[in-house]
Amino acid sequence: METLQQLITPFTTAWYQADSHQLISFGIFFAALWLIAAVVEAAIKKATKEN
Repeated sequence: METLQQLITPFTTAWYQADSHQLISFGIFFAALWLIAAVVEAAIKKATKEN
């Protein structure tokens, strides 16, 4: 548990130091990655269903 806290601490401090513009950019980036993953997953399901 202590190791997990040591890993998370740098991220939480960076989160609080980041301004809102960086957080918005990260949110857009994350949403875009999620959208791409959903499209790829759907394409793979469609391709495997046809074969």
